Amino acid sequence: MSGRSGDRPFQVRAYLAAGLAHATPWGISLDGLLAAEMWANQKAAALDRGEEVGAMTPDVAPADLDLPLARCSLAGSDWHWCATCSYPEDQNGDPVVRYWASRTDHRGLEELATQLPAVVSDRQGRYRARYMPVMITNTRTVVWRGVGDQNAVAELLAGLDVIGKKRGHGEGRVLRWEFTPLPDEDAWTAAHQHPDGSLGRTTPTRCLRGRPAPRSGGYGLAGLRPPYMHPTRLRELHLPI
Repeated sequence: MSGRSGDRPFQVRAYLAAGLAHATPWGISLDGLLAAEMWANQKAAALDRGEEVGAMTPDVAPADLDLPLARCSLAGSDWHWCATCSYPEDQNGDPVVRYWASRTDHRGLEELATQLPAVVSDRQGRYRARYMPVMITNTRTVVWRGVGDQNAVAELLAGLDVIGKKRGHGEGRVLRWEFTPLPDEDAWTAAHQHPDGSLGRTTPTRCLRGRPAPRSGGYGLAGLRPPYMHPTRLRELHLPI
């Protein structure tokens, strides 16, 4: 582990209004939340100064933000942040499927566009109507564990009142955050495992050598650190539960 002298194991708990929606089989990464919030703040500040913010391209590795987390460097260049994915503490049954729908406002298009084709199809093309499923984990609280500057993490997350997918539909609304130090927890465990001992984040094989293999969600291609979906971040990794 490498980081600042004040980095310590900690736990984050989010109290939710009505569960959480996310795309992957495992939960939302804490380092991803922090990176998204920090990037949003930096981008807003740059725009306020009149600076142009360039778009991210798939062939250029994005710069790593200076998150208030320690780094696990056991895998060398495939280092990752010391933080887990969200873990539902009181999950109520299996995830449920809800659906969202959208349809193009044809009258709005007529007002916005100078020219339109004779027919704007609702059945194909970019303006087609959609009816899509979204998986919801029913739980009142989710927890993350990590190693870093707990106060700085709390300051970044304080501005987030909704997390996950379909936030505009009311999913993932956070009622309050709770931050707890874990003075008796081993740093590696806090950085990689859920409270029940299962693997809590995407992890390189070299990071697990010499340790009892925690229960995992398998092995496959996944992101190593934020931005997780960027092609330069993808590796063959052990997957969290």
